[in-house]
Amino acid sequence: MAERDAPLPGAGEVLISVEACGICGADAADIDSADPAMRPPRVPGHEVVGRIAAVGAGTPSIWKIGQRVGVGRLGGHCSQCVRCRRGEFQLCLNQPVVGSSCDGGYAEMMIARVTGLVSIPDEL
Repeated sequence: MAERDAPLPGAGEVLISVEACGICGADAADIDSADPAMRPPRVPGHEVVGRIAAVGAGTPSIWKIGQRVGVGRLGGHCSQCVRCRRGEFQLCLNQPVVGSSCDGGYAEMMIARVTGLVSIPDEL
């Protein structure tokens, strides 16, 4: 267990107050350092649900503080690489891998790209 300051969202990012995070085999592999590219210290967890606590500059108006959102393993496309320009967002060359190349949801707060978010109704 470690204490950290809450991160601040950058342009096109939001800060999520985590409500729940699933556990997956990929998380276990991340924790066991199966990926040599992973740079510790890293917070695992990529099946995240929470509420937007802060928005960074340039965040589209569809994302609001207090809104319930989710983010998965693929952390949001860049919209600039050749794959994104072809509309192949899932193949983005600059996409963070939540819990591996960027911090994930096994924390109270986490940063996520807005292009990796999905809106989740309060009743779910």
